Amino acid sequence: MKADTPPFGMKLGESFTGFDIDIALAVAKQLGIEQVEFVPVTSANRIVKLLNGDVDMAIASMTITRYRELKVDFSLPYFQDGQGLLVKADSTIQSYIDLAGKTVGCTKGSTSSYYMKQVAPDCATKVYADFPAMMQGFADGEVEAVTSDTLILIGLMKNAPDPAAYRLAGDRFTTEPYGIAIVENQSKWRDALNDALQDLWENGRWQVICDSWFGPGAKYESKINFAITPYPH
Repeated sequence: MKADTPPFGMKLGESFTGFDIDIALAVAKQLGIEQVEFVPVTSANRIVKLLNGDVDMAIASMTITRYRELKVDFSLPYFQDGQGLLVKADSTIQSYIDLAGKTVGCTKGSTSSYYMKQVAPDCATKVYADFPAMMQGFADGEVEAVTSDTLILIGLMKNAPDPAAYRLAGDRFTTEPYGIAIVENQSKWRDALNDALQDLWENGRWQVICDSWFGPGAKYESKINFAITPYPH
C-alpha cells in the first residue's frame, strides 16, 4: 500500500490509514486472515515489490492496464477514478486543453505521464519520485500544474499547508479502474480475492468503507460512480 497518497494510503503515527487500507483489512477478514502486514510502496516500486516476493498483493491505487498485465495479474476492479489536473488558485489553466507550452508534474511509475502525452502532447512533463516531492516542486514553482487521479489530487490539496492555494482544473479525462495486483499465474489466490471483493459488495461492507472516506460530510467527500458487478454463484 501507499503511505503518501491521501485518501488511499497514509502514514498515521506508527500505523496506516486510507481507503485502500480499509479494503485490504476487509478483504483479509473476509478470507479469514487474522494478521495483515502493511508494506509502504510507491508507484514506481510496487510491481518490483511483488515480483521480489516482498508482498503478496498490492492494494495501492493501482490502475489496471494491459501494459502492467504483462508483468502482474489483477483482481477485478474494486474502485475507479479518473485522471485530473491540479493548479494554483490564480492559474489561468482551466483544463488540459490549456497546457501547451506548460510543464506538468507527475510521479514515476504512474499512468499519468503516459496519458498526459496523449491528451496534451504540447506540454512537458516533469517526473518526481513520489507525491511529496511532486507537491514540493509544485509549491516551488518548478511546474505550472500537477496531474494524478482526481481523488488523489483532492487528497493532496486538502492535506497541503494552504488548501485554498490550489484548485482542480477541469473534469476527469481518463478512466482509471483500480485492481489488487498479484504475481502472475496464481489463479486460486486471485479467485479468492475476487470472491472476497464481491462478498464485500453484496454484504454492504464496501459501501460503508466508501461512505466513510467519500460520503456526505467526509473530509474527501466526492460523488463516486462505481459498482462491483458480482458474478453469479
